[in-house]
Amino acid sequence: MKGKLLKAFGILLAIACLLIAAGVALLHTDKVQNWLMQRFVAVLQEQLQTDVSVEYINISLFKGGVTLCSVEVCDRQGRKMFQMEKLTLGLDMKALLQRKVAVTDARVSGLKAMLCKPASPTDSTANYMFLVDALKTEKAAPKPKTSDSKPVSFHIKKATIEIDSLCYTTDNGRPRKNTGKPNRGAFDAGHLDLFAAMKIKVTQQEEGSNMHVSITDFKATDRGSGLQIDSLRLQADIAKDSIRLSKMRVRLPHSTIAFSEGSASLGAPLRYSIPKLSVTTQLRDIAKPFAPPLKDFTTPLHTTCTVSGDAEGVRFDDVKVTTTDERLKVLASGGITNLKDKHQMRVHFDVGQMTAQNGMVERIVNHFPVKKHMMKQLHALGRIEYRGKFDVLFKKEVFAGRLGTETGALDLNFTIDGLGKYLYGTAKTDSLQLGKIMNMNTIGAIACKADFRIDISKPRTAQMRRLKGGKLPIGNVEAEVQKVRWKLGAVKNITATIASDGAEAAGTIVGGGKLANLSCDFSFTDTDEIQKKLKVKPHLKFNKKEKKDKGEKGEKKSKKK
Repeated sequence: MKGKLLKAFGILLAIACLLIAAGVALLHTDKVQNWLMQRFVAVLQEQLQTDVSVEYINISLFKGGVTLCSVEVCDRQGRKMFQMEKLTLGLDMKALLQRKVAVTDARVSGLKAMLCKPASPTDSTANYMFLVDALKTEKAAPKPKTSDSKPVSFHIKKATIEIDSLCYTTDNGRPRKNTGKPNRGAFDAGHLDLFAAMKIKVTQQEEGSNMHVSITDFKATDRGSGLQIDSLRLQADIAKDSIRLSKMRVRLPHSTIAFSEGSASLGAPLRYSIPKLSVTTQLRDIAKPFAPPLKDFTTPLHTTCTVSGDAEGVRFDDVKVTTTDERLKVLASGGITNLKDKHQMRVHFDVGQMTAQNGMVERIVNHFPVKKHMMKQLHALGRIEYRGKFDVLFKKEVFAGRLGTETGALDLNFTIDGLGKYLYGTAKTDSLQLGKIMNMNTIGAIACKADFRIDISKPRTAQMRRLKGGKLPIGNVEAEVQKVRWKLGAVKNITATIASDGAEAAGTIVGGGKLANLSCDFSFTDTDEIQKKLKVKPHLKFNKKEKKDKGEKGEKKSKKK
């Protein structure tokens, strides 16, 4: 009896093995795999409510993997949104028996994506939002735990994604921000036409552990604004509420941005820091997208600083900016506040030291496509040092500090008004070699205080140029001169006013003494040849003596007689 039971058990076991083998064999046939592919596509189409197609599927229980070839996912408007040449998933078969989906290796190759956010009534949201919504998991009511019910967990240990082309476009339905504004940058978040390619690697050894992400072979171009990134590489370790960045390097056509480490807290409030950021740049790289006047700025600038901040602002410490030859050197610290409100946003920097060797300031000015005024006078200043501060507000910049030159020092406080289009402020000096600056040998050192107002409106300036021509700035200056060396002597306590309409600058100098009031009118049309073209018309007016003084002198004469 016992032998018969063993024989029957052996037969049943053999039949079970044959059935399993037959099932495995059937699973690997094209007919069964095609049926599974159709079921898989049908489930995806029902879940996403859009067209999904897969050309070929291969399931291998021996290798523990699934391969999908030529996968296409359309958006709700019937446009091809995702295309993949191949998607390969390596599965841990042992984990499957424990109700765990563990992807040992996922590889996506030949991925192309077309993402857009148009402004038409039929496409009021981005074309990929339905996919994001489908991937969101709603929190269901908790079910009572039983000994035989166990939730299925999902974990990807390793993934490699090769994105051949990622196209992202936006259209907010409004004109571009630089429409009719040639000096405004072309970058507009409402009108993006971004094309990118990259390779992403993700590893996570254990479920719930930190995730390591590596981005390489990244290239991107915004065809609408001309912003171009030639390469980017980055490594990140992502935890539940924090992220650590390392080995970040971005290359633009003529610039490099890099840091070795950085960190950010992903919770509330958001905080981030980069202990040392290094930037080498030619500012022409950002000219077309952000600042067209920088299109000819080819001098390399090297910058290092410490960066920290939160969602409201960013702080820059230990800022050092130099040229390659160190003829220009800036040491500063500052930051940006109220990032979320452009009308309240403020950029403030304290400049501890700025040094520009002789000729360096002209070199910087010559990078800008503007009419150059008083360049000879600028060159005469020689080596320049500056200490002070500046603030950038909504369409306004404010500067205050002390400018040291080889001809003397100036205390400056001036404002660039972007709304009214005026440059105005005050300059004060205890001793400035004005004659050396203006190439006028008869004038020496001057001590004075001057208030100035210069018109920087291009339309207004262009109108005056059409009417009168000229090469001068348009504006006025009012000065109080405590003392000025003139020829072999000195003149004290005089006032001076200058008004320029762009073609001619005319002014008056008035000084008073006990015996007479000395004044003169002057005018000139060219600051580069002021000594040749300066016209001066002096006036001398003697002070009248009072009758009382004459009577006293008569009495003295009588007594003397």
